[in-house]
Amino acid sequence: MRHSTRGLAAAVVVMTALSCKVYDESMLLPDAASSACPAPQGLSQTLGVGWWSGCDVSGACFSARAPSAADRPAKSDPGADLPFMFFGFRSMRLGSRNAAGELDKNAWQEIGFDLDGVCTSSPTCPTQGEPAVSCKVVGNQIPIDGNACRDNTFGRLEYMVETTPEFGQRFKLGEPDFNCSICQGAYNFVFRVAGYNGQANDSSVRVDIYPSPGLTALKPAVDCSSGTWDPASCWTSDDVWTVQQAYVPSGQAGPDIGDSTLYDPAAFVRDYVLVVQLRENTVFWFPSTKASASAYPMVLQEGIVTGRMVATGTGWTITDGMVSGRMIWTDALDGFRRLGLCEGDPLFEGARLFAKTSPDLLSTGAVLPDTDCDSISVGISFVADQAQVGPLQDVPELVPCADAGSAEAGDGG
Repeated sequence: MRHSTRGLAAAVVVMTALSCKVYDESMLLPDAASSACPAPQGLSQTLGVGWWSGCDVSGACFSARAPSAADRPAKSDPGADLPFMFFGFRSMRLGSRNAAGELDKNAWQEIGFDLDGVCTSSPTCPTQGEPAVSCKVVGNQIPIDGNACRDNTFGRLEYMVETTPEFGQRFKLGEPDFNCSICQGAYNFVFRVAGYNGQANDSSVRVDIYPSPGLTALKPAVDCSSGTWDPASCWTSDDVWTVQQAYVPSGQAGPDIGDSTLYDPAAFVRDYVLVVQLRENTVFWFPSTKASASAYPMVLQEGIVTGRMVATGTGWTITDGMVSGRMIWTDALDGFRRLGLCEGDPLFEGARLFAKTSPDLLSTGAVLPDTDCDSISVGISFVADQAQVGPLQDVPELVPCADAGSAEAGDGG
């Protein structure tokens, strides 16, 4: 079974230097004013758009293309390394709701990166003739890109799942349910940032990622059954997150927790944006036996995590965060199986159809228009705050239904 994961949570570190930051043009949309494909007027400069953005491969459309190792700063700014910090997700946008928290079928269009470099019928880049694609679409309809050519079919499907009671209510896969479980401390991802100099540019940072099965004690004032909750009652930096034991082979727990088996030793910060590459087959699952809402387990290829490091005067926070990657459709179907949706269930064939006909990319990252697409693009935005880690906790492994599921493996790449 594939093993890995990623997370965010935090130790407390106070930083008073950096009380002000100087933003120059490079921290806005690079080439936005002079590029042959300038940013469309009114396009948000967040949620996947930043210094890495520019033209798509055709040179005709402005693209929220993803940052890569090639964007690493040539050198670090002067400054001693800060003590390591832990960060935990405060909230996430999965694609079904807009910034105001309202159901919005187009919310996904403003979240994510252009993962394939090909602009497929993006609302911000109208094209003539047949839509350009990076692989051969298996379904009857070509999945369109979001604004700035973003690839985020997962976000589009999240809206469909949340508004389909048979799925959304049965498994509680809606965005509010998920964020309430994070708020009350039922699960999270914790990541440790080490070797960061606290400046705009640092060419070498290490990030360890730890899945957390929840706080040592849930927040009692948060009731997720009501559908609403008071953000002031959510977890704080004084609360302590447990860590999934399987990811810490040294067995060392607490503030000086041992290294995670899921890490990026070559992360970097450019213009205060942290860039983390995820290894292949990274399992992105929020483990918990306490949550009222299911956390859909993903396995990501070509995964990337980004976020803006912001000094607050009492510590740090991460804003405008993004988790992005490619999910092979058979892994997407296994995600439903791991939640208990098994063959023979009235909803199973619908889930299978969802998974098999939704791919819009190749898992390898290649652009091969005559090769069947095998992966679903993923874009999830987040905000993360500092927190603390404590004891290790064993978590039962999610096992897919014992059905004919393995037969899918040869079906879709």
